[in-house]
Amino acid sequence: MDDDESEPPRKGILHPEGMQAVRDLAGGIVHEVNNILGVIIGNAHLAKRNASNVEALEKYMGEVRKAAEDGRELMRHLSVLAGQEPARARALSLNDLVTNAVSELGATVQLDLSAEDATVQLDVWAASEALSDLAQFMAKTTAVTSIRVATRVVGAAAALTIEDDGARPSEKELRVLFTPFTKLDRRPKVGLELTKLADLASRSGGYVTAGVREPHGLRIVLTLPVADGSASGDGPGVPFSKKGV
Repeated sequence: MDDDESEPPRKGILHPEGMQAVRDLAGGIVHEVNNILGVIIGNAHLAKRNASNVEALEKYMGEVRKAAEDGRELMRHLSVLAGQEPARARALSLNDLVTNAVSELGATVQLDLSAEDATVQLDVWAASEALSDLAQFMAKTTAVTSIRVATRVVGAAAALTIEDDGARPSEKELRVLFTPFTKLDRRPKVGLELTKLADLASRSGGYVTAGVREPHGLRIVLTLPVADGSASGDGPGVPFSKKGV
């Protein structure tokens, strides 16, 4: 066969960066599942050895149940990222979403909510969970004493800014912050929490960015298009004081 008749090389099918992302995700899932299985197998073995001790049996079986629930939660998160969960987007109050997300944080939170309450089109469960996970991630960072959460409306866009005064992230950490199961030096290990936030932004036509807060700390900004129509009357959360909680 002449060279001219041969099939031209196929380009753009395999992308090294994309394949590495797949490997990272697969490796993280393997690690998480193995941890869960280790807890289940270990406690099941201890329960069998202590079958005559009711108190010990209840303790070990409780650990088995908790690990199984963790596994189910992991699969639920993965199904959301895989697009297997049906979308239930509706008009929601961004201010209500924010106050709901930070209502149970142990760290001091300063709310700076926009007087113009933006309405965004999001899945209420996915949005509430993603924002709560983001707040929890930042609250768990070493040396964090306060978190500031602000909402703003600029034209047809709504911006949610959350920043802390914790450890200053490195450039490397900022580049991989939304990568599943990333290991960070001075911040909590990333599971799928921040990945869900990036996925939420992508699905809703927005985007999320991360940067350094001066003089130290982390700033994450979620930008979303403002939806037409008013917010639903049964949105998440309850109004909190705009002076903070």
